[in-house]
Amino acid sequence: MKKLLFTFFAAGMLLTAAYSYNPPAGGEDLNLLGSPSNLSGANSVTGGALFDAGADSIIVNPALTAGEQRVNLTAGYTFLYSTEKEKNDKQIGGAFQTGILIPFKLYIFSGHVNGTFAPFGEMHLEDSLNFRAGLSKEITDKLSVGANVGGGYAWSKWDKDWALFADVGALYNWGNLGPFSDFRIGASVLNLGKMYTSAERIGIDEDLTIENTQFPTLVTLKAGAAGTVLDTDIAKIGVGLDVSVPCFQNFIAELNAQVAFKKAFYISLGEKFNMAEVIQKKYNFIPSVSFLYKFSFDVKNNQYLENNGWSQSEMSVSAGYKNLYKTIHAVSAGVDIDLGMADNEAPKITVWDNE
Repeated sequence: MKKLLFTFFAAGMLLTAAYSYNPPAGGEDLNLLGSPSNLSGANSVTGGALFDAGADSIIVNPALTAGEQRVNLTAGYTFLYSTEKEKNDKQIGGAFQTGILIPFKLYIFSGHVNGTFAPFGEMHLEDSLNFRAGLSKEITDKLSVGANVGGGYAWSKWDKDWALFADVGALYNWGNLGPFSDFRIGASVLNLGKMYTSAERIGIDEDLTIENTQFPTLVTLKAGAAGTVLDTDIAKIGVGLDVSVPCFQNFIAELNAQVAFKKAFYISLGEKFNMAEVIQKKYNFIPSVSFLYKFSFDVKNNQYLENNGWSQSEMSVSAGYKNLYKTIHAVSAGVDIDLGMADNEAPKITVWDNE
């Protein structure tokens, strides 16, 4: 075991020595700008402080969707605005996402598409479209695994590039641990393949003599833990912590706290620490925030929905805000639909009847 760990560490150090670390600001979050849950850290490697999985969960951990029973549809849009007038020709950008989750008997399929359009000097991501398709499965009552394949296309006025990659992940539901209930541990390895290696952007080190490195970073390891600390009929509170190590060259920590009232109204707060960006003085420690309201609805006189058990379904609407790099403001809105109602009752087994 010690030899295996040493080999793994040595391989990481060799990869680290191969090139410097200088992605554009926000490059590690390229796929996490398109919805309120992503901005506030609620979409974490463990499924959030209060667990909730949907089609966009595969961005951070493809195993999160393994326990889902219903078809899920999700969409979101984020308006980006920079107050920096002197350095930017354009002060307006945006990001979007859309996805679908379909449960099958043997596995869960998820597909996700997101786009980012950020022409800002202080967050120089320019334009890109990215997609992921993933499968997940419950191995035991506690352990789930999953894998994605994905790709993307990035462009600007002066260049274009493409990406092709895979992700793997796992989730372990521990149960009760100390003061926590629903305690979960998650881990994933993202960006296994070719990322945006030829797209010329302004890196976190803005020295124009230093070229930016690929983004998102190859072989990004993520791990985290989350659990519920209070669970009453009125309120439920959870906390979670994620850590990321992009190719052993940076350290990123993200704290998320959520409170739910009557399982209908949710408030999520997130705080992120990116060591490389802090060193380059590209940071803002103002917490991000999102609000979500969940409700059920009925659709009558639709035979197709009735035949599929979807005449009664659940919808969530959300809104969020995050201040990025002091001068960039992100205002986001999202919608999430679960077709049908969750089956939370245990199966009834009849050994014999009275006849």
